[in-house]
Amino acid sequence: MSSFINYIIESTISISVFFIFYELFLKRDTWFRFNRYYLLFGLIFSFVIPFIGFSASGVGVDSQNQFQFNELIQMGSYVKSFEQNTLNKLPQINYYMLIYLVICGLFLVRLFVQFIKIYKTILANEIIHYKKFKIVFIQKESAPFSFFNYIFISKDDYGSIGSNELLLHEFVHARQKHSFDVIFLELLLVLQWFNPFIYRYRLAFKEVHEYLADRGVLVKQTDRTAYQKLILDQIEKGFQINLASHFNYSLTKNRIKMMTRINSSKKAYVKILFVLPLVLVLLSAFTIETAKESVVEKSGFNFMIDQSTKVPSLFPVKKIEGVKISSGFGMRMHPIKKEKMMHNAVDIKAPQGTPVYAAADGMVRKVKQNHKEGTGYGRYIIIDHEEGFSTLYAQLAGYNVKEGEEVNKGEIIGYVGSSGMSTGSHLHYEVMKDGENVNPEKYF
Repeated sequence: MSSFINYIIESTISISVFFIFYELFLKRDTWFRFNRYYLLFGLIFSFVIPFIGFSASGVGVDSQNQFQFNELIQMGSYVKSFEQNTLNKLPQINYYMLIYLVICGLFLVRLFVQFIKIYKTILANEIIHYKKFKIVFIQKESAPFSFFNYIFISKDDYGSIGSNELLLHEFVHARQKHSFDVIFLELLLVLQWFNPFIYRYRLAFKEVHEYLADRGVLVKQTDRTAYQKLILDQIEKGFQINLASHFNYSLTKNRIKMMTRINSSKKAYVKILFVLPLVLVLLSAFTIETAKESVVEKSGFNFMIDQSTKVPSLFPVKKIEGVKISSGFGMRMHPIKKEKMMHNAVDIKAPQGTPVYAAADGMVRKVKQNHKEGTGYGRYIIIDHEEGFSTLYAQLAGYNVKEGEEVNKGEIIGYVGSSGMSTGSHLHYEVMKDGENVNPEKYF
């Protein structure tokens, strides 16, 4: 679910950035074909780019030189706060997600209704073929509109003065496949219905489509004033369908202004060069999370941000100089008893007082209080996690949690010591799955 939310957020940001750039730099220029491709590219980029993973393995930080211990504590506090807030709000997030999906469904139904409306209009009216186009005669009064190769025009308007220009306008829409742009945007709008920029994006797209169609007419029609009057005559006519390319468009005033505007100078094309940095900035923004993962791993927290926080997946001690596994999981010669015995843990050699981190989210089941110094596990903590996992942290010098307390992955729970049977300062670390000890090294 979180991956889907991340996708929605990233695509929303991308669409918004592309639209703002268009509004600030490209909207008032007359290179309509480029603007159409720019807007289309922005949609495709925003739809696809969140799915693409970029490697940031080369991005890292030398933990010895760049990270101080207090900075790691701050990072741990931030992770704890963020994850705790996330856990507390999880039911609300699911509730909001349900509302989101219901509204998406309503927008999808609305889209299908639009298709059905066009389909019924085609079936209910007379059709004639003209070249590769199909002209549909509508019985009611309506401004012309098009949908792929179907051109819809009022039967009363066909053959009247200006009807050739009306049809030519729609032929341009059909010939340049503007319906593909419209449908792709409408499908994305189903997912992005909450994004105010997507509606502005849709208006920008339709505006550019109209500019292109107007230009296609004016190339063959020299009487610009007569054509503008024809546009104004169509304003009062309705029968609007969102999926169709309409002759009558709410921004008629802008269309007329654009017809009289002098073509943008070649010097203005330098603005196009800024599109590449825009794309690179968005690409960089979408790799930040991967970069964070690399930084966290190299700083001693040997886990990836996007890994599950619910099961053990963290090396419980910061990997600094002097920290190492001194005894692994399996049969070994006991260093004190001098007998061959099963070692159901890993011993991690570390300086006295080194912080010990929770390997996953969970609840503290046991904090050993009445221990006998120099015997057994000494001071130890047991934490229960999801999916049947438990972890044990022994030989501790002190505690940072209490029984019954919920902890988050990466939170400091205690400090390395040698409070039990021990030859030196170390952490005795066990991982249990459904009550059975398993090799902890498989869960780092």
